[in-house]
Amino acid sequence: MYRLLQVIDLSEAPVIASHSDVRALVDNTRNLSDTELDAIAKSGGVVHVTPFSYYLRPLPADFDARAAVVRRKFGLPQTDWPGPIGAEAGIDTLSTEKLRAFMEDFKALMPKSTLEDYVNQIDYLVKRIGVDHVGIGSDFNHGAGVVGFNDESEAPNVTRELVRRGYSEADIEKIWGGNFLRVFRKVEAVAKNP
Repeated sequence: MYRLLQVIDLSEAPVIASHSDVRALVDNTRNLSDTELDAIAKSGGVVHVTPFSYYLRPLPADFDARAAVVRRKFGLPQTDWPGPIGAEAGIDTLSTEKLRAFMEDFKALMPKSTLEDYVNQIDYLVKRIGVDHVGIGSDFNHGAGVVGFNDESEAPNVTRELVRRGYSEADIEKIWGGNFLRVFRKVEAVAKNP
């Protein structure tokens, strides 16, 4: 938390958080606290909600034990790091075929979140910091794990859910990229005139 707050304090431009969700909804160290969310909004920045199940739903209590079994199955040494980062440590040593099989087993350990979980994050942010500071993130390299928004082909589902919840066309335009473009233009302006 302190590093992000230092970045915001030192930056002359608004800050973008592209791969974090709301810690008040899911206590994950990657997610942002209310203090961090407020600081980003105060800087004029934007928070992009990432459709990654690990940030949208808590890990099962037995995740580390189950991950250790998968690591043993693929001959990977045990790690002291908890959670998905520890579970994936050293996978770059696996052959392409073994890596594919490992990732299948690994994904089966992860919680499955829903489109509702995802848009609940957007709702929280809009209420907390305002629609001008909220955006859509992405993390589709290894499948987001969000039922209804697992890859870019399912993006229209997000728009439909936002419409269903009463968001205006103008607000949806901001969330889908308008806020990012506004912030990016400001960042470019600051960079040209330090």
